Amino acid sequence: MIRAFLLGATFFAIASPSSAEIRYVRAGDNLQAALNAAQPGDELRLAPGATFTGNFILPVVDGSSVITVRTDLPDSTLPPSNQRVTPATASRFAKIVSNNTGAALRTAPGAHHWRLMFIDFPSTREGYGDIIQIGDGSSAQTDPAQAAYEITLDRVYVHGDPVFGQKRGIALNGRSVTIRNSYINEIKAVGADSQAIGGWNGPGPFSIENNYLEAAGEGFMLGGSDPPIPNLVSEDVLVRYNYMTRPMAWRDPIVPAPDQVAATGSDGGTLTAGVYTYRVVARRSSGSGTTANSSPSADVTAVPTSGAVTVTWAAVPNATDYQVYVTTPAGASQFWTVTGTSFTHNGAAGKTGAPPTVPTRWQVKNIFELKNARRVRVEYNLLENNWMHAQQGYAVLFTPRNQDGHCPWCVVEQVSFSHNILRNVAGGISIAGYDSNGPSGQTTGIQIDDNLIYGVTTTLGGSGWPFFIGDAPAQVAIDHNTIDFDGTTLLYAYASSTARPKAILGFAYTNNASPHGTYGINGGDASTGTLTLQMYFPDATVTGNWLSGGAPSRYPPGNRFDAGFTLNLTTAAASLAQGPGANLARLLPLLQAVPNGLMIGIPQAPRNLRIISSAK
Repeated sequence: MIRAFLLGATFFAIASPSSAEIRYVRAGDNLQAALNAAQPGDELRLAPGATFTGNFILPVVDGSSVITVRTDLPDSTLPPSNQRVTPATASRFAKIVSNNTGAALRTAPGAHHWRLMFIDFPSTREGYGDIIQIGDGSSAQTDPAQAAYEITLDRVYVHGDPVFGQKRGIALNGRSVTIRNSYINEIKAVGADSQAIGGWNGPGPFSIENNYLEAAGEGFMLGGSDPPIPNLVSEDVLVRYNYMTRPMAWRDPIVPAPDQVAATGSDGGTLTAGVYTYRVVARRSSGSGTTANSSPSADVTAVPTSGAVTVTWAAVPNATDYQVYVTTPAGASQFWTVTGTSFTHNGAAGKTGAPPTVPTRWQVKNIFELKNARRVRVEYNLLENNWMHAQQGYAVLFTPRNQDGHCPWCVVEQVSFSHNILRNVAGGISIAGYDSNGPSGQTTGIQIDDNLIYGVTTTLGGSGWPFFIGDAPAQVAIDHNTIDFDGTTLLYAYASSTARPKAILGFAYTNNASPHGTYGINGGDASTGTLTLQMYFPDATVTGNWLSGGAPSRYPPGNRFDAGFTLNLTTAAASLAQGPGANLARLLPLLQAVPNGLMIGIPQAPRNLRIISSAK
């Protein structure tokens, strides 16, 4: 039986020591007190629609039974266990929100066996820092035993502010952590990295399953800061059924340029005669202490009729102020900052300066990145929308990084990237053997197989190359992938020194289907095909591929070069063409299932459904 008592404004259902109980937390109750009072196996049920404001901590509770914190809604009205939550289905969730720049929720050192379900986590103040912290990424966590463990986030909604963005949704620095069926969006920053989920000081294992991950920097990243735990490499990671994307609108300037700008002569000033040229720049806060500016408006000119010029323009949404720039008849450039939508230039001095040459954009890097990880399976994900901005535009990076010079053991190894769809990107997959800026471990054991990679395009600002590999990774196998791109090169090998490039040993490129492009398999200071293989891949296996439009004389025997590669996703699954490429019958259902957030069984059809070929 549940026993209750009233303490101040807080009502709790108190469990007897021998059994777990349901504890109700109403709007206005002390959530931290409820967390502190929870016992193993308890459920804390938060009032639907209630907002709990503060920086809450999941404490250490003895015992191994899971404590659940969730909104008190009937299960029949909530997404089932295999269905991703959405902003719409989260509309009745209780909210846990930070009222400052600190995380809304974090774990105490060594906290364990907590499960969070059906909760809405809005942004921190102006998007600073992390919304949720699992474990500790700072020097306060220097031993794996200090990391929080057995933590599950299931069907939660984590979101940055549409205007201010958010540095990071979830900081993943624990062990035995599961994040599933959740929705993380509006994670974006100016001049800084941002991640939907990012970790650097957690041992793992991690399971990241069936989530919507929307971020400007990376949807998911391990590494990026040197781990305070000595010799730590995040291990045993499963990433599957996730939809990693970002809006294409983030490619546009954050602040639109002012329009309807006009300048007319007016009375009451001391301007000398001549033609004055004006441009207006809109500005607003863009989170984490940054300010975003628009492009300058189109030039407008005016001649002062009685010593002054009045400039007007239409208001720009969310703009907090405007800078009005003038070029005088003598060629001087000055500006003034105003908060309204008009300015009268009457001869008073402004600040010297010219308008910005480029507008501010959200900083975009890639979609998925491993900098320090071991034994990682990435499968059945849909990854899309990456363009060249703060990096070269490659969407997936396997690149060990000794980020701050204190992690010579940082490494990427034993990674399986399989059964994924990667599309609408400026570049495909980048693999580096070592950190180019400092000592690191060697990238080894990368398996890239049965993926559909298409829409790799120069229109997004990058090279349009599917693969970029160099500085001696080992045991890299690229097998049974279907690839479509419009860049010049299918696979490009590079080295820090092309005079003596480090060998990429154990490389295999087999059973893939794609256009050849102008240069096909190529490398720095090398020519297409065999000469590149000899220079960079001395023991390579390159066979069973369809390099449509390439020259057979430039490649080892056992490959196919006939024309006719056509990627038609509407009819591809019905094709019975034999040959190289991905299993499209298995992959094409992901185009519907993953965006819709429903984990379904993917058909394990035999590898006889490939790509449409007009030639046999």
